[in-house]
Amino acid sequence: MKRYLKYLLHAVIIIGLVVAATKYLNGEEILRALKTFRYVYAPVILLLSTAYIVSKAWRFAILMRPLSNLPWNIFMRGYLAGTAATLLPGGVTARAGLMKQAGVPLSTSGAPVAFSSILDTAAFVSGLIFAALWFDAARLPVLIVMVALAVFGLIMFVPATRDWLSRVAEWVAGKFHVLEGWRNLLKSTREVLTLDIMLKGLAISLVGVILQVIMLDLSLRGLGHTAPLSVLFLAYILPTLLGRNSALPAGLGLTEAGMVGFLSSLAEIDVDAAAAVAAIFRVSTVFFQALLGVLVYFLAWKGENESVRSTSTGKQV
Repeated sequence: MKRYLKYLLHAVIIIGLVVAATKYLNGEEILRALKTFRYVYAPVILLLSTAYIVSKAWRFAILMRPLSNLPWNIFMRGYLAGTAATLLPGGVTARAGLMKQAGVPLSTSGAPVAFSSILDTAAFVSGLIFAALWFDAARLPVLIVMVALAVFGLIMFVPATRDWLSRVAEWVAGKFHVLEGWRNLLKSTREVLTLDIMLKGLAISLVGVILQVIMLDLSLRGLGHTAPLSVLFLAYILPTLLGRNSALPAGLGLTEAGMVGFLSSLAEIDVDAAAAVAAIFRVSTVFFQALLGVLVYFLAWKGENESVRSTSTGKQV
């Protein structure tokens, strides 16, 4: 089982990087952008991109701490190592697999993995609400999101509905012989779902959004363009949120198209220039972060030996 998990993780992480490279390092837009880009901006953009993904790894460690007393660096390295896998459908679960190698059961790490995505979405929704103050284009998506949240809240507010959903979930878990794992997942969720942890996680997520907007601004400047902060904010928030909630891994294609549309219409940048900006931005975020993750996985992640090392230092799950 350990060998199967090891080779499966190898495969999804390498395939994820290949997907990113095929999408973002192959095409006229990126070649044209690289020829005209002012590389004085590149070190700052890549430094911010590194800070972004490291901050998310830190957030994951905060989410894991109530559930395991393994060292923080294991949680952070595990999160970083799984970055490329998230470019594949369902690839986010690779992080739970990496934690499994470190000795953390899937039913324990499942809650932090899920909350990592939930907190990202919460930060984007918060940003979208903020963007709606400036742009009519953001108001309809905000309305749709708020209605969906209200419906979900009403459903969960009714005790009878909650109890019925709980019974259905337990019945399904029993049918698949994972009832104990399901109950452990619920227990882990309750331990992570505290006001202190959620506020810390949301704060880090919001800082991540700000870092990404700054990177988009620098990508624009590197190609000789500028745009108001409000435009940059919307051009990042809405396409990224739509891409994350689409069936496409990492919103490949959809996110870039949305960015091009907003930059060309609101910042009065021609379509070709906007496409070049989107290409530079996505290479320095999606591809670069996936590459960092692959380096961490193959150079700094010890696989099942992580469990042995943590045990030898007296740290137990």
